[in-house]
Amino acid sequence: MARNPAGRWRNTTWKQFHKSVAALAAGLWRAGLRPGDYVAVMLPNSLRWEVAQHAVYRIGGVVVGLDRNDPADRLADLFAHFKAKALILDDRQLLDRIPAATLASLRLVLTDTESMPALEAGTARSLPDLSAVSPEQPATLIFTSGTTGRPKALVYSHRQLTLAIASILPILAAVPDQAHTVCWLPLANPFQRMTNWCAMAANWKSFMVPDPARILTEVRAIRPHFLVGVPRFYEKLHSEIHRRLARLPGRLQSTTRWAQQVGGRYWRAALLGDRVTWPLKYQYRLADRLVLRRVRRGLGGRLRFFISGSAPLSEPLLEAFAALGWPILEAYGISENIIPIAMNAPGACRPGSVGRPLRPNTVRIAEDGEILVKSPGVSAIVADTQADGFWRTGDLGRLDDEGFLRITGRKSDVFKLSTGRKIVPRILEEALGRIEGVAHCVAAGHNRKCVVALLNVPEEQWHRLQARHHGPEGAYRYLREQAQSACAHLPDYSRPAAVAVVRDTFSPQNGELTPNLKLRRDFVLKKHDPILAELYRCMETEDESRK
Repeated sequence: MARNPAGRWRNTTWKQFHKSVAALAAGLWRAGLRPGDYVAVMLPNSLRWEVAQHAVYRIGGVVVGLDRNDPADRLADLFAHFKAKALILDDRQLLDRIPAATLASLRLVLTDTESMPALEAGTARSLPDLSAVSPEQPATLIFTSGTTGRPKALVYSHRQLTLAIASILPILAAVPDQAHTVCWLPLANPFQRMTNWCAMAANWKSFMVPDPARILTEVRAIRPHFLVGVPRFYEKLHSEIHRRLARLPGRLQSTTRWAQQVGGRYWRAALLGDRVTWPLKYQYRLADRLVLRRVRRGLGGRLRFFISGSAPLSEPLLEAFAALGWPILEAYGISENIIPIAMNAPGACRPGSVGRPLRPNTVRIAEDGEILVKSPGVSAIVADTQADGFWRTGDLGRLDDEGFLRITGRKSDVFKLSTGRKIVPRILEEALGRIEGVAHCVAAGHNRKCVVALLNVPEEQWHRLQARHHGPEGAYRYLREQAQSACAHLPDYSRPAAVAVVRDTFSPQNGELTPNLKLRRDFVLKKHDPILAELYRCMETEDESRK
């Protein structure tokens, strides 16, 4: 579903969708596109995106989703990986960001999919029969996130896409027919596209939200049964809920805190499979009626659970949402395998894990803790580099006694201090990320004698901290004290000896984040190396003055 020009939600039937796909496919075919041709799509989240995607599939082409917010240099890097024969977009100004060589080689540039000529009988007969498109033919090309360098281009077949859908749907079997879902993450990202494919296979209703900034407003009208998102979304949503609850009168705030505590105990017992005692059941029903149910109505009242991917969530955040009656099901995948590796399920969820491995994946842990996966979903482009049929994910983790996979870090992120101690940044950064006002954090210290941390506190949050803690010095002192407190449970050598504050807003446009909002650690460390160098210089000066 999408909003019409009057702003009302408009239904699209399968018959209408099929007709639109057939018409556009005919137009693409008439323009000279043929099976195997690469078609770049740079549309906002909309029905047009889905029509364009399936029209390309209809002629046997290969879909390449590109983020329309990417800067020109990144787009040039992406276009260098494939030879595009057509480009579909909705804004001619985007053409200014496309490399001249790419534009010159395009057979078709389409800026309005709705203006394609109607399907003609002769053209229909000239289209290839769907049965002629082999399941092994390439269907889509996606790019790795580029967290550690230049993105890689990966091609997946129609068979691999259907295997991915078939692996996910049993996890979501409890979602009813015609359930409401929301398409709001960029469709260049396979995470959102996978959700849409599942929606088509399971007969759910997908509501198209082109502006991600409006997601919290839109869900109240959409009333989704479940919602997918990335960690940053859940952090913002939690802050918004906390902000609204803080406005309540003092007596109601006490009731709210009690209700959340009861909800936390109830869901912790339910998620872990423990027996829920009668007194706790009674308390939960009361807490739900007085507070929790009212909070859930803020997102439509039908939301059963969230799904999170792309990056890890902190356990306190998971527990906070579970206490409200909204479990967040964390999933785990890698770009090199189109089939998600593992996923929590309703009724089979363990906070802090990414769930049990999904069929047909086989997961094992190497001696050094690296997660290995064998799967028919691994891209043929990287399959030759596998060892014994297993792809090395680069992530560190372990399988617990119940078979749930727990991610402990990224192998390439681990660094050594000059003392020889190994530091796993994720553990430290998760602790620092819980500090109020901190949007992102990066631990550093390779070949140094101690660990330091960059705390990203956007300008708006920095002003709030200054107001609460009596100016810049008070705000910085607060962050330093909170950093020590948050990391008190860690060994001495892995605690940050000092912190630096970066007030720029991290974003994909500025390079600190990938399009799916993962932190690009190497880029951040390189960009802010002068700050880190000054931090260490000040520490050395202080050490010298003490001697």
